[in-house]
Formats: sequence, structure tokens, C-alpha cells
Amino acid sequence: MAIFYAENKEYEKSINIFKRCLTNFNKLDFPRDKEIKLKLMLNLAKCFDFTYQHEEAIKYIDKGIKLAINLNTLYLLGELFYLKGQCLLKMKQHNVEDVIYNWKKALFIFELTEKEYYTKMLPDELIEIQNKKHS
Repeated sequence: MAIFYAENKEYEKSINIFKRCLTNFNKLDFPRDKEIKLKLMLNLAKCFDFTYQHEEAIKYIDKGIKLAINLNTLYLLGELFYLKGQCLLKMKQHNVEDVIYNWKKALFIFELTEKEYYTKMLPDELIEIQNKKHS
């Protein structure tokens, strides 16, 4: 349901459902697949990003990054670092170095996992932001 709402730009409804899913997920005694929690966190962060709540998005992104590292998985880790860079870039007081740092980590993970879409697109974005930094 939450994804359906998000795809229809009903982000507040989507955010509420994703938050409830995370709360209920944490109450399960033996959650079968903790990677589902990563997907919930990423999608919730995307909804916050779409509603210009970048600080809130970063909060969930950081939780997702920490969880992925604790689970020893690369699943969605590149996407989390990439989204964090995007959110940082959209904030008024953004630090270009932080954006570059997160995007370089994302690119490394995308190269490892052979995610061609990102490995083709992200280097151009990195060059563009680095050029802006030096101009």
C-alpha cells in the first residue's frame, strides 16, 4: 500500500504506512528477512526526500546504512549512500565534500555489484559537482 501511495504522490499516507511497518517489524520475535527492513527504510527516506524533509530522510538513511553494515550485506547500501548524497545536496547548508564522499562510496558499491545504470550515471554527476566546487 505504501508504495502505491508513493507512486501516486500521496507521500504523507505512504510515510505513515512505512513508519507503522517499521514499528511492527521491530516487534516481530523472529523477523525472517532483515533486508526487508532495509527496503522499508530506503522507501521511507525517499518519501521524506520527495516532501523536502531531507533531515528526516537522512535520519532513516543513516539507520539503513548502519543496518546494512551490521547485516554484512551490500543490498541497497549503494542506493542508501547515493540517496544520502542527493539529500545533502538539496539542503541549504550542504557541504559539497559530504555529497562527494557519499557518492564515491555509492559508486564503489555499484561497481562491486555491477549495477550498470548507476555506474554509467554517477561518474557524470560526480564530475559535475566537483567542477562546481572548483568554480
